[in-house]
Amino acid sequence: MGFKVNHYAARTINRTFSTDWETLIIELIIGGICAVLAVVGYQANLLLVFGPAGLISAICFLGITYNLYQYWQDKRHSATGD
Repeated sequence: MGFKVNHYAARTINRTFSTDWETLIIELIIGGICAVLAVVGYQANLLLVFGPAGLISAICFLGITYNLYQYWQDKRHSATGD
């Protein structure tokens, strides 16, 4: 007896879609948690906690800054009509 398999390869769905504000909020939460871990690691003199947590929090906060900069640049260009 054979099995019938329905294959829907033509229907692709973007499952990881998120808006820019959702991305900013996620980066802010992750950056905040890692910043707290970095401060605790620094106070406890644990370089293995301070280093990676500090690096990740810095990357998250730089990403937020860059995304906000790009957002304001797009708003300014759309307002001037360039």
